[in-house]
Amino acid sequence: MTMPDVSQPDPSTAPCEPRFVIRNACLEAVFYPTAGGRMGCLRHFHYGHLLVPFPGSRLGLSQWPKAGAFPLFPFHNKLQSATFNLEGRQIRLKPNMTDGTTVMHGPAHRRAWHVSDNTEQHIELALDYKADQDWPFDFRATQRFELCRNQLTIALRLTNTGKVVMPGGIGWHPYFRASESGQISLDAERQWDPFTANRSFKLARGNDVAPSPILELGRTHHYSGWKQATASIGDGARIAIEGHDALSYFAALHKEVYLCLEPVSHLAGAFSDIDGPFSNNGLRLLVPGESCSGTAILSVS
Repeated sequence: MTMPDVSQPDPSTAPCEPRFVIRNACLEAVFYPTAGGRMGCLRHFHYGHLLVPFPGSRLGLSQWPKAGAFPLFPFHNKLQSATFNLEGRQIRLKPNMTDGTTVMHGPAHRRAWHVSDNTEQHIELALDYKADQDWPFDFRATQRFELCRNQLTIALRLTNTGKVVMPGGIGWHPYFRASESGQISLDAERQWDPFTANRSFKLARGNDVAPSPILELGRTHHYSGWKQATASIGDGARIAIEGHDALSYFAALHKEVYLCLEPVSHLAGAFSDIDGPFSNNGLRLLVPGESCSGTAILSVS
């Protein structure tokens, strides 16, 4: 079967931002670097779209389309009250949610990235971030995507390029097309409820995460100590995601039209515990020049 050609955009949704495509005989991925370093679509030669297709980049970076996949730098999930304490100082960020008090998923997915390396089957995107009201620390973030047969490797790196200690972490936030079964299996060691006092409990290996009424209602589930997640998505595709190095935490959200399976380096809500008794939550305190890196491998069958 011939791979669908996504190099020619649909005129009704033609993006006004640069597009970059990588492909092999099995997979094809489209990227919009200046639209927050986002992967716009991922197609399989037999199963078609694996991600909810990004509608193009005419949306401003302040918009939050539930499509494609975007980078999570230098943290993921909620920073409630948009503040955290670090080394005796209170750090206040500019809220980016409609409630006017919460910061979600960090600023990197709302910044223009650039292509630092590109061949037919791989691409590297980079962001050189300068301290501002959204995040008062300098850093460099990179995402490297490489295709090999039926696999996509995603390598993430965060480097403190400033002169002071910076808290931070990494992650990747895909919106896979949901399937009718919605079945997810995960080999995590623990499940967490990070915003409550009773924070975690141990799981048996091979735990089936879904389907469940809770996931259908849109509750995000948080895990640690995982190595692989598998799921049925879209039109019959079966995917497996492996997490390596710093990507030892995992978030899962199941809604009617999409499924988020997010390899991340730290627990949601980790900033509230930097100086507290639960500070061992994956969040890194990076000294100047230090990096945090992790790799996720996505396989399709």
